[in-house]
Amino acid sequence: MRAALLTLMIVTAMSNEAQVTRKAAPPPPAPPRPYEFPRAASRTLANGLRVFVVEDRRLPLVAASMQLLAGHAYAPPEKAGLAMMTAGLLREGTKTRSSQEIARAVDGAGGRLEANAGNDVATVSMTFLKSSADVGFELMADIVMNPAFAEEEIERQRQQALSGLQVQYASAQYLAGAAAARNILGTHPYAWPGDGTPDTVAALRREDLVSFYERWYAPNRAWLVIAGDLSAEEGFAQAEKWFGGWKKQGPADEPLPGAPEPQARVLVIDMPTENQTQIAVGQPGVPRNHPDYIALQIGNQIFGGSFNSRLNMKLRANEGLTYGASSYFEPSRFAGIFEASTFTRTEKTADAIRMLVELLKEFRENPATDEEFAEAKAFLSGSFAIATETAASVASRVLTAEVHGLGSGYWQKYRERLERTTRAEVEQAVRRFLRPEQLSITAVGNAKEFAKALEAFGPVRVIPAAELDLASPEMVKPKK
Repeated sequence: MRAALLTLMIVTAMSNEAQVTRKAAPPPPAPPRPYEFPRAASRTLANGLRVFVVEDRRLPLVAASMQLLAGHAYAPPEKAGLAMMTAGLLREGTKTRSSQEIARAVDGAGGRLEANAGNDVATVSMTFLKSSADVGFELMADIVMNPAFAEEEIERQRQQALSGLQVQYASAQYLAGAAAARNILGTHPYAWPGDGTPDTVAALRREDLVSFYERWYAPNRAWLVIAGDLSAEEGFAQAEKWFGGWKKQGPADEPLPGAPEPQARVLVIDMPTENQTQIAVGQPGVPRNHPDYIALQIGNQIFGGSFNSRLNMKLRANEGLTYGASSYFEPSRFAGIFEASTFTRTEKTADAIRMLVELLKEFRENPATDEEFAEAKAFLSGSFAIATETAASVASRVLTAEVHGLGSGYWQKYRERLERTTRAEVEQAVRRFLRPEQLSITAVGNAKEFAKALEAFGPVRVIPAAELDLASPEMVKPKK
């Protein structure tokens, strides 16, 4: 019996060893499968609305998405949250339909109708069956062109927003992300909190919403993409029918400032009850149309864009400092953010930050091995086709190319550009961009346990969480 058990243990150990070996040496990526991004026909209506139609007969669905230059960056900081609330209220009633009537019409047709806002744009999108496409277009046009901004809906939306902010402001993870944007971008229009603060949301009034809508919502500031089971001419006819009467107004575009210069600074948000520290380290990023964007995406995939990235493997697998660490680029039209984030035990805060900064320094000197480079390109190329499986996702990609000025053939040649990018180009892009000596460091947690140790990275500014005001230039609530 003992001999049999010993034999079983040896066989199991050999099996486990073989499994470990296989995990340590995965097979090389397979060649990319052929994929062609659908082409879009384009036309500009007399009122300036730029329309694109993508014919996609795979499913009997029609998706449409409109983006308008009416995002967070166009609201002043003292009215942070205005763009989000304006977009959110579009679906909550028009001059001829109540919120409940809109909801019943969408549900009755089995469709989807949504509106939200990001840094640059407000987005209104819909997906309906081909047989119900007219219903979808009618509803979409109604909420875009005829919002009511009823007082009772404003108050309901406000209370929901304030309730959400109350939860978010008690979250160290939320505060780390929001404070990091301010720490990295300072007072740039992209730095202010898009969902607002308790004070700014509470102060918004109907006249603010109406004024914002009337200034920024216009066809000559918008792009419309229609994709799905219809021809180009059918799509243009729908655009003309439902949006052709929309009146042009104001300038088509108003450029925003470029990214500020990176600065070495340490910001600590003090939450004494926390037993972990949320950490964000970064610098201003690049706009989406930057010539180095693809090379930097490959580099980021290597550094912190996947589970087996250098950042996660070092901090999680090797050092046991965290359950997860990652990095990302958030590009907008005129600037962006690069950020690496993680969390750790309070007593390990300085160690984790030191390790993260050292990894960024090392990454700048040695951005990619041959194996890392091949794996990163294979992942980005393979995931591209998966991310464009639906008509709605195709519409979203077309909008990205148009809003950010990438060119009409950008997505058709994306994988080709990706494949042509060399390891040397990635290394050059990373070294041009990354400035490890000028990183903005943000930590949210029990400040008295680690703030002193962070002075090794530069002057430390500590703000108690109860005094934090993300819409104030100095990030501190005025004293009463």
